Amino acid sequence: MASRLSQNIFSLVTLKGIDYLLNFLMLPFLLRTLGAERFGAIVFTQSIVQYFVLIVDYGFNMTAPRDIARAKDQSEIARIFSSVMSAKLIMLGAISIFSLLTIETLDSIVEIDLLLFLATFPIAIGNLMFPVWFFQGIQQMKYITISSTIARASILLLLFATVKSPEDYLTAAFLQSCFMLIAGILSLGIILKSHRYVFMIPKFSEIRQAFSDGWQIFLSTVAINLYTTTNTVVLGALTSNATVGFFSAAMKLIDAVKGLMGAISQAVYPHISAQKDRAVQFIWKFGKIFVGLCLGISIGTFFGAEFIVQILFGDGYDESVLILKILAWLPFVISISNVLGIQTMLNFGKQREFSLILIGAALLDLTAIFPATLFHGAIGVAWISLAVEIFVSVIMIFYVHHARLLRE
Repeated sequence: MASRLSQNIFSLVTLKGIDYLLNFLMLPFLLRTLGAERFGAIVFTQSIVQYFVLIVDYGFNMTAPRDIARAKDQSEIARIFSSVMSAKLIMLGAISIFSLLTIETLDSIVEIDLLLFLATFPIAIGNLMFPVWFFQGIQQMKYITISSTIARASILLLLFATVKSPEDYLTAAFLQSCFMLIAGILSLGIILKSHRYVFMIPKFSEIRQAFSDGWQIFLSTVAINLYTTTNTVVLGALTSNATVGFFSAAMKLIDAVKGLMGAISQAVYPHISAQKDRAVQFIWKFGKIFVGLCLGISIGTFFGAEFIVQILFGDGYDESVLILKILAWLPFVISISNVLGIQTMLNFGKQREFSLILIGAALLDLTAIFPATLFHGAIGVAWISLAVEIFVSVIMIFYVHHARLLRE
């Protein structure tokens, strides 16, 4: 198991390393070619589509890997896979119909570029087609690395070949949206070849059970998105696309670091799920290394913010420097909540308490984000983002200590 964990961490960290390299080429290219305003418009629309991704994901991205890791045989794995895929398909169908019926109403509230929305919507379809949770559960992360690398490299080449000016923003948005589609097609091909047994018609009761199992995690995910994705949407609604562009440029860098953190978390989570008596001991060892690593990254990002922005984005993005300095502490703060929340609370069956903490964080964010945006713009959003994550980590520290979940 230790060998498999090492291989999975290596695979996902390698994937994120490749992502960093490709994003190092793609992000500056898009910012310089499209400009802050067009880039901000794409990010704003992507933020709206993330709500649809949230619904399609439901809570399966956390429950399915755990359940598959604990499955006793192939028939149980097949039942989980088929029921989750069917449930996600139902959610995608429902949200597609809903979006078509309400797009005009939403456009009357917040100005939306319909063509840009349609160019970005494939992100939600790709979320269904790319079953990362399955490879997490069987602890075969190398397939994620292979599929994602091929897909992202293909998209990068197409972007370089087709995006030449700000007028090509629709092409840029559509190509970025196709990343998950390409990766999904490749991964489903791998599953069809190596794990054909998972394709079966599930019972209605199994689909219903999948929805039931994921409900608390779904609430948690909704709460997380209320204080992450919503912040960008509010910023775009109350300010300008250019302001969103400056904020998003800094946030994209932090998201890259969070992606690396997520890769490690994805590999460790099912490993802890499969543990029994040694889970607590492993969490302690992992937590010290993980939090320490993220603290080092936060310190480096804070002191190197000006240099990083200048090198990656060039002139005209000075406003992103202070934003990045504030957001630089997110990796350290989030690493604490990751260890205590995802790795500890979820693996010890505390889904309800986990979701309540995140719902509280969402309410705090919704209370503060509008005045912060109105009076302080992107800087205010950055401070609120950091404050809410600190709140989450502090509450989780108190809960885990009080519940004595990590007693050795």
